[in-house]
Amino acid sequence: MRSLAIDTLAHSVESRTITLDGLDVMSSIMNLPLYFYYKNTEADAGFMPSDVLRDSFYRTLHDFSILVGHLQRTKSGLLQVDIDKNNLNLPEYKETYCDVHFDKLKAAGFDSTALSDHAETAGPIMLENANGVIKLVSIHVHRLKDNSGVAIFASIAHAVVDGAGFSTFMKRWSTICKLMASDGLLASIPKQSISNNRGDIGDCLPKSRTLPGSRLETLRVQGGVLSRWIARMSPQLRGKLFSALGGLFASADSHYFISRQMLNQFRSTIDEFIPEKQQISDNDIIMTLLSIVTARSLGTPQAQCPTGKRIARARSAVGRMLGKPPKLFGTIIAVSMRPRCQQLVDSGYCGNAVVPLAVSSLLSELQTPVTPDLLAKVAVKIRNEVDAVDADYIGQVVDLVNQVPDYYLRPMLYNTQYTKTAFATNLSSMGWYEIDFGGGAPEWVSFKEGSFPSAAVILPAPPSLDGYMVHMMVPKKLDKYFRKSRLWTSNAELVR
Repeated sequence: MRSLAIDTLAHSVESRTITLDGLDVMSSIMNLPLYFYYKNTEADAGFMPSDVLRDSFYRTLHDFSILVGHLQRTKSGLLQVDIDKNNLNLPEYKETYCDVHFDKLKAAGFDSTALSDHAETAGPIMLENANGVIKLVSIHVHRLKDNSGVAIFASIAHAVVDGAGFSTFMKRWSTICKLMASDGLLASIPKQSISNNRGDIGDCLPKSRTLPGSRLETLRVQGGVLSRWIARMSPQLRGKLFSALGGLFASADSHYFISRQMLNQFRSTIDEFIPEKQQISDNDIIMTLLSIVTARSLGTPQAQCPTGKRIARARSAVGRMLGKPPKLFGTIIAVSMRPRCQQLVDSGYCGNAVVPLAVSSLLSELQTPVTPDLLAKVAVKIRNEVDAVDADYIGQVVDLVNQVPDYYLRPMLYNTQYTKTAFATNLSSMGWYEIDFGGGAPEWVSFKEGSFPSAAVILPAPPSLDGYMVHMMVPKKLDKYFRKSRLWTSNAELVR
């Protein structure tokens, strides 16, 4: 039976088509699946009431009508969302009782596998359901044992939002929920600038572009028949393919806490090697650690026996004589456009507004003995490269991904110039612990295990801590190396 909230939604939606851009397509294989854990600290019998949670969710969709559309592939290889008010793609929304107490979940480090065998209503890969439909948003509310709390699993297709857009949706939902619980008057819901107009991206870019420079070349990968074939698949078929392939790349999940105290100590260690007035961000430090440890996981000259060192030097000399390029390491960083384009902030743009940046380093340099000088050099290089991301660079990346629909597939399928890479995305500034549905802030927020294969996601630590949580989702061999690395473990504390 349809609820009044769903009927009201159907009346508010206008039929239209939203053509997604290349930045959206780059992320279109994945969902963004997060868990939010709320404790009923006051033993409130009406804690986060079911009907208000559900009705406020559907009211929030009035502002995010893109999430009730149908995802389709365009003739050019891009994607579009068709919104038909007479055929809405209604979200997956369910609520179940879970025979697990909040305190037990907390003791298990908020491991989502402790909830149930079917805790998630969506996985990391964007897949069709039994009816052949891709749901763009999926919610599963878990009522915990003895009314001890609520765990909310929320997943949104990465094709239509990025981390900032996801956070905007959750904050809007929680705001509406609190207002509806207090007076129930929809008229009291404040207006908010929320945009899913892909034209906002173009409005931020310079009308005339400079010629692509060498920095863009680090992102170029030669394509082929396979990438073009996959790019022409429907989203449903492509999801099936990557879901099947996912089992071939087993990864391990580890959560680390990096404290403010550690970050301050790190800065003190490298301070004398940092140019005057140079600012090193927290993200620069974390990316420096991730890069060096990942590079060293391949082995270091110092770890070789004397004979091995001589052989390595001989190979290097022969390579130079033959003009063979040195081995490179790539630090891949997701750089947000929003701090560089106030218009996206003002409009409340929720689509993908992130561009990739590849910082190239000599692999051999990252494998030298770890000294304050080396740490400083890597951190400064990362900072300078990020600072150099300007409107011209962003425009060139946007042109590249719009003109080459299979671009996002190429690094997965073909050889790149890098022997090894480290990829991370920082979602720590998006106010995840401000998402309060009326019963208080969440005690823990984390991604579903395996959400970003071969990557690290940086989230804020819970309010009781000062620092960051780094969720590592990397191959098991690399995960073991991180757990044993003195450089990493002296700066990051394993949580689970």
